[in-house]
Amino acid sequence: LLDLAIVISWIAYHKYQPELLKQFRFDQFKFQLALAQGLILFATPPIAGWFADRARRRGGKHFPVITIGINFVSMIFMVVAVTIWTNPSGLVRLMFPLMIVLWLVFMNVFHSPAISTLEMFVPTEKLPQIMAIFAVITDVAASLEPSITDLISLFGAPITFAVGGILVFGSGIWLQRTLRSFQSIEKEDTSSSEANSTNKSRFEVVLIIGLFLGLATMFFFELFPQMAEKRLSFLGSDGFKGSYFTSILIAVSAILSYPLSLWAQRFSVVKAAWVGGIGFLVALTIILLTSGNLVLIGFILYPAFFAVMSVTFLPIVFVNLSNAQKVLGVGLFFSGVQLASSIVETMQAGGYL
Repeated sequence: LLDLAIVISWIAYHKYQPELLKQFRFDQFKFQLALAQGLILFATPPIAGWFADRARRRGGKHFPVITIGINFVSMIFMVVAVTIWTNPSGLVRLMFPLMIVLWLVFMNVFHSPAISTLEMFVPTEKLPQIMAIFAVITDVAASLEPSITDLISLFGAPITFAVGGILVFGSGIWLQRTLRSFQSIEKEDTSSSEANSTNKSRFEVVLIIGLFLGLATMFFFELFPQMAEKRLSFLGSDGFKGSYFTSILIAVSAILSYPLSLWAQRFSVVKAAWVGGIGFLVALTIILLTSGNLVLIGFILYPAFFAVMSVTFLPIVFVNLSNAQKVLGVGLFFSGVQLASSIVETMQAGGYL
């Protein structure tokens, strides 16, 4: 539920950011804001993870980091909602970009620590199934983005941001209460937990995995609509829309995620990840370098390989991290995932792409 609230919040943010910048007369700074957004998305998760790991090593838990992030995001949502509704001038108007930056920071403060709790309560061999649930939530929301955007437009910006704050706060509180009611697997079976973790974190592997998944995500979610309209023009349909075609592919990927996660568990998570990664490169090469029906085959294959990557990459990350640096490593993974998309969005904001 928390992950779904985050996805919907991002959709609302991308929908209203250009309009609000124009409303508050900051649209000339959209490139600078996109650049700041990219830096925040890359730097914040590992920093938050480092603080969470440090708190846990001192005998506590990383719940305070989650709590601080969720509370601040919810508060900023409400402040933005009131600000939009009142349409102020003067000093309050000048603070609007700062509120956006703070929202971006705290949205990323709690995400990595929250995701890292999965490893505490889910056996390693079951992680692909859990990641399939996250993939389904994210992909279905992304495939329905045009409909969600229409619904958001119907509500208007103030109500949308207020509802976003309520969703994040409510799901965050539920998450924290749920976590306190469970007993960690580490406590139940220490030897099993230690067997599933490395003594030394392999951050270079974690970052490479994140960058690779981020590259696949960037093509799928950012560039596929334009690529589809350009590369599939031979279909000859005047009504062909690359955005709708991409939405269908993302929905297919969501549908395939769970059965492919079960296959990965039986086959081998690591081998399945190699299949997904190599398959992604093959499908992308077909799309970019061939023509005719082969291009269509590349587009059809891409969702399956992306689904395999989505359900196997994070479990591999967990295995390559020591218990003492778990949240830092997960944050570094998400930094890598965000990098490619952030670069593309910054270039688009600056008119370079």
